Amino acid sequence: MVLRKLVMVHTMGRRRLRAISPVIAAVVLIGVAIAGALLLGYYMTTSIKSSSPKGAAIAVSGVELYYLGKYKVGYSYKYHYMVSVKIANSGSNSATVTEIKIIGPDRNDKWGDRYTLNPNNQILPGETYSDTWNFYLSYQDIQPGKTYVVKITYTDPYGSTKSVSVNVMCQRGVG
Repeated sequence: MVLRKLVMVHTMGRRRLRAISPVIAAVVLIGVAIAGALLLGYYMTTSIKSSSPKGAAIAVSGVELYYLGKYKVGYSYKYHYMVSVKIANSGSNSATVTEIKIIGPDRNDKWGDRYTLNPNNQILPGETYSDTWNFYLSYQDIQPGKTYVVKITYTDPYGSTKSVSVNVMCQRGVG
């Protein structure tokens, strides 16, 4: 009985099958090609969008550092300085400048942080921000003629904290 069923199944496989119309086959192939092209296009656009930079990106176009002189205050001296910066936001989101730090050698050539500013100014995409600050130190820890690092720290709306550093020579100014 089992053998008879196997023979029947085998002989049914020999029946003549009808072919698909060439027109229908062409339509199906064109449809598959269009669907593949759309899928590839979607993949490419999403991968390009995800790889494009997000957030803020600042560029520092000018930093100046001046020693303006010393002033007697009671029995001691105060040393007067001025720093000015010009920052452009070339990113796609706003940037908030949180800190401007002057790093370099003191009067004994020991490196470290010399002064820190906390401006907390927001720069929108495509805008430029510039400002000047005067500050005083108890010691002449920033020397004219020496090079210092001005480190500008900023954040963007995504919570990223980034920094840009620029070398600048302290110059003697008129205060």
